[in-house]
Amino acid sequence: MPQFAYKAKKDDGSVVTGTLQAESERSALDSLGRMGVFPIEIASRDDRSGGRPSEPRRVARRLKSADVALFTRQLADLLKAGVPLNRALGTLQRQSSNLRLSGIVEEIGQKVAAGASLHEALARFPKVFSNLYVSMVKAGETGGFLEDVLHRLSVFIEKDQELRSRVSSALAYPVLLVVVGSFAVAFLMVFFIPRFSEIFRKMGDNLPLPTQVVMGVSYFMREQWVFVFLGLVVLVAAWSQLAATVRGRRFVDRLKVRLPLFGDIVKKNAVSRFARTLGTLLKSGVPILSGLSISKEAMANVVLMEDIDEASAGVKQGRSLAEILRKSRHFPPMVVDMIAVGEEGGNLDEVLVNVADSYDLQVERAIRVFIALFEPALLVVMASLVGFIVIAMLLPVFTMSSMIK
Repeated sequence: MPQFAYKAKKDDGSVVTGTLQAESERSALDSLGRMGVFPIEIASRDDRSGGRPSEPRRVARRLKSADVALFTRQLADLLKAGVPLNRALGTLQRQSSNLRLSGIVEEIGQKVAAGASLHEALARFPKVFSNLYVSMVKAGETGGFLEDVLHRLSVFIEKDQELRSRVSSALAYPVLLVVVGSFAVAFLMVFFIPRFSEIFRKMGDNLPLPTQVVMGVSYFMREQWVFVFLGLVVLVAAWSQLAATVRGRRFVDRLKVRLPLFGDIVKKNAVSRFARTLGTLLKSGVPILSGLSISKEAMANVVLMEDIDEASAGVKQGRSLAEILRKSRHFPPMVVDMIAVGEEGGNLDEVLVNVADSYDLQVERAIRVFIALFEPALLVVMASLVGFIVIAMLLPVFTMSSMIK
């Protein structure tokens, strides 16, 4: 039986290496999964080459949302065509070109073949299949409409990924401006300004104040760059540590909500994600209390999640969702009114999905407005900074020219 050398990571983050015997590389991956470790590299050993391992094949560390959406849609199509679940999983496992996804699907198929339900098998991979995903699959299995639930899930993931792509595309140019502008200023301060130091040294304290400021900053960046670098590292670490605490995250999220323009985008995006998640869960047969508990996590903002916690407590007491959310400062009145109409008409799930579609468009428009205002402001700031540096370097030249005359 062939031998495989592996490098894997445990749950505590430690890395282990070793060898095992398996019929194929796929079987070796399955064995590592049963051992409770995450494979990083795996390679077959060639006994005829003196036991030297062949070139290791790197295992994908994570799955993209597009891969999960494609798997979900294909599984839904196979089940709708009347293919049994075990056979459908086997088909998807064999045709998958993603090594990590193929290994996951193979293990899911094995668990289902051993008698586990699909949602129980999916729950073994929380980093790949979220609570929303598992809960909807569970509801679909219980209600006997699993293929419909999987189709809704694929649509949900695709829409969420589409919105993320639009946001990333809109922010690409401003980020590029910041990066290029920062490098330009750093180049001027570190390489360009020092060339004038010898010329201006004879003037001593007679240098204009702007020139002295620029020269001082340039000197500090060149001679004390270690402290500049450490300062940036400490600043990033302190911010990350602040955001990791409960009070710190609440402070950061409250700041996000209160920022001009950007805060409006954050709130609309959170409302959109909450509405789409809750609407999809309710349409799939998930109880509203469970749906509220899961969908609040999609908002990714502690301040807004606190409103949903209050709503959950009120719904437990028999009050309507709209009645409680109407007291919130973050949920727009139009959204609350639509939720009230949905509760009265018994079609809250459809109303929430429509709200999400509407707010996705509003988020995109708000981002466009934000970018339209942010780009010129950023250009003005960068141009002013570069202009100040250039003028500061020219002032001594003008001063010396006037002294010669």
